Amino acid sequence: MMNPQTGDILSMVTYPDYNLNTPFTPNSSIDTGNWDSLDSNAKTGLLYQMWNNTAVQNTYEPGSTFKFITAGAALEENIVGPDNPTDFYCEGYQVVDGITINDWTYPRSHGYESLREAFANSCNPAFIQLGQKIGAPTLYKYYKAFGLFDSTNSGLYGESNSIFLPLSEARANSVDLATMSFGQRFTITPLQLITAVSAIANEGTLMKPNIIKSIKDPSTGSITTVQPTPVRQVISKETAATMMDIAQYEVTNGTGRYASVTGYSVAGKSGTSEPIYSDKEKGYVASFIGLSPVVNTQVVVLVILYNPQGDSHQGGTIAGPVVSQILTEVLPYLEVTSNSPTSSSTGSSKTTVSLPDVRNKSIAEARSALSNFHIRITGNEDESSTIITDQVPKPGVSLFNNSDVFLYTKNNNDRILVSVPDLSGMSEDQAINATSAKSLNIIVNGNGVVISQSVAAGTEVEQGTVVTVNLQPKLNGGY
Repeated sequence: MMNPQTGDILSMVTYPDYNLNTPFTPNSSIDTGNWDSLDSNAKTGLLYQMWNNTAVQNTYEPGSTFKFITAGAALEENIVGPDNPTDFYCEGYQVVDGITINDWTYPRSHGYESLREAFANSCNPAFIQLGQKIGAPTLYKYYKAFGLFDSTNSGLYGESNSIFLPLSEARANSVDLATMSFGQRFTITPLQLITAVSAIANEGTLMKPNIIKSIKDPSTGSITTVQPTPVRQVISKETAATMMDIAQYEVTNGTGRYASVTGYSVAGKSGTSEPIYSDKEKGYVASFIGLSPVVNTQVVVLVILYNPQGDSHQGGTIAGPVVSQILTEVLPYLEVTSNSPTSSSTGSSKTTVSLPDVRNKSIAEARSALSNFHIRITGNEDESSTIITDQVPKPGVSLFNNSDVFLYTKNNNDRILVSVPDLSGMSEDQAINATSAKSLNIIVNGNGVVISQSVAAGTEVEQGTVVTVNLQPKLNGGY
């Protein structure tokens, strides 16, 4: 997660993680079945892989998230505009030098498309045609301008660089040019991608990533603040604004709908890259990059899921909801103004009530204040004199009428843990019933089916805990 205006890295997380206090204990990424039989060199090699910062040290094929770069180059060169309805034609596949490259929708096709529509549809045939229009030399010029041929100079340990074909080979092989146009058969680091896309969010200016905010001299107390470092202007402000508008359309109307956030404007792009034939066991890579708000963007988030298991491997479907959940929590934390009438607007038709603070009140006073809620309290204490010492949920949260509120006193403070159910794919009413059955509370954002929940399924939490769910209309695919 990056602030595109400064290049500040706000968050960088790799999972599965490991305990820094016990760095030689294998995590779940390592098969420990034969660990004891391995020699020291083999163990060391596996541990070094475990210690890798994937976002910085590992390269990957970005897939359709890279369409930001291809589309931005085309717009800057005036090769296409955003809304000419006949710029591209998709038959569900594209034949390049006798090789058939299927779209993710095959055998369905998109027909005629503008750039905006092709971006929203994540249409590979259209982007193959766009790559052919741009040509390898111009594409490579923009790859270099976006910083994709060099490490980002972040100062982070072990930073890797991208792996691209030499320009001479890309010019000679039209199939390679075709696949590069939609983000495959080359590799870059996640840090390189988020830095490049952040340039588009920053009115076209590329910034050097920065992990250090300030340095304090312990002997003198003086503080040196690290200033943002612009690298270069990659595309014009006008092109960047057009690209952000197209990327917002992707979230509101395209394969990125699951990344939307109630009350905020979001731009973004889904991505799904296929494993190359020699590495089928590595599986797909699903990703989504989200930018919010669309104007004066404060945060860019890149989520990458390697070898996802389950019903879908498509980035829009499984990575988009993660981006939505992150932005739902981060944007209010950063005090980015919501465009909803209130920051708690949910999209649900059911009435919500703000939960008052009844701590340090008597049980009788609490019952009166909580007339809209279902009070849960154990014991048989004197209600006029016994004081409430704690409540779950905490005050201030907006809950549906008759939601459960658990009250505790000094003598009755035993907590009961329950397992959070898996709410994915449920309707609003189904999710409410499922959480209610577990004596949990729920906040509902949006309409449709549950695409993400704030507390992971299977987590043990106290009764009364609030689980926030994001709902979106069911998405048919999401490359």
